[in-house]
Amino acid sequence: MKVLVTGGTGFLGRNLVHCLLEAGLEVTVLHRRTSSLDGLPPGLSFVEGDITCQESIRGVCDGMDWVFHVAGEVAWGKWHKQSMYRINVEGATNIANEALRSGVKRFIHTSSAAAVGLAERDAIDESFDFNGAELQVEYAIAKRAGEDAVLALVQQGLPAVVVNPTVIVGMRADAGGFVEAVLQRKLFVAPPGGINVCNVADVARGHLAAAEKGRIGERYILGGTNVSLHAFLQQLADYGQTGLTIRRVPQSWAKLAAILGELGAMVTGKDPAFAWDLAKLCGRNVYYSSAKAERELGYTITSLAETVQACVDWVKTSHRAGGNQPAV
Repeated sequence: MKVLVTGGTGFLGRNLVHCLLEAGLEVTVLHRRTSSLDGLPPGLSFVEGDITCQESIRGVCDGMDWVFHVAGEVAWGKWHKQSMYRINVEGATNIANEALRSGVKRFIHTSSAAAVGLAERDAIDESFDFNGAELQVEYAIAKRAGEDAVLALVQQGLPAVVVNPTVIVGMRADAGGFVEAVLQRKLFVAPPGGINVCNVADVARGHLAAAEKGRIGERYILGGTNVSLHAFLQQLADYGQTGLTIRRVPQSWAKLAAILGELGAMVTGKDPAFAWDLAKLCGRNVYYSSAKAERELGYTITSLAETVQACVDWVKTSHRAGGNQPAV
């Protein structure tokens, strides 16, 4: 079985290619010229191309049984709106059209739980009425538009299945994330609200299950544990033996930090550490249910305790080895 993976040099993609190789599949990674291939497992094939350039990916799906489109941009700052749409919408459309032309048997599109919607209190599932546009959360809007573009091609014969991961953590994470910030005692406050945290190993296996069992044209939330942001960060601090007590801060503080971050982004051109779109979600319990994936795909959820321990172990191990694996 031959499979193509886009985004295979990133956090989720790296874990996915390990999972696919362990399943005995023949894996090819589509990567940009500037992507680092260091740390990827042996046994992979590679092809160069950029999903935002249709001509550069012509023929990459030929001979492939499955395509896993994992490549995307996670950005919350207002200044990244254009590049986010180019990658998450135009890029998704380009690779989906190429897969359709090549006649692949399954096209697994990695979207986001944010594309399902943003809960306020109760956990939501795939039937939720999308509210990202109403809340003006650009990342959610872009990811929804990307999956809509893919699903529109189902009517033309594309055997597409969409998966919607929540907040992914775990091994092979890139350096500088919020997990590492807590373990290095740089992050010690938490605004109100909650998130759904999932283990990257579960999500990788969920992608494989979606290819094997997913119904064409359907979406599946691949989530984990619903937990308050404060409780999650405190658990990271405790498991990492940091001695930190995570302090609760009001939503107004988060909004002020976001305003300053967005202003800084105007100068640096980088995604702010805490963006305005994230600040707007403070106070909401952005919780999800993975019941559909559990029921139809056999998706399983690793406990939060095991997930947090995996995060801590990975950061400590990667630092002893000289740094985290790069992610692109």
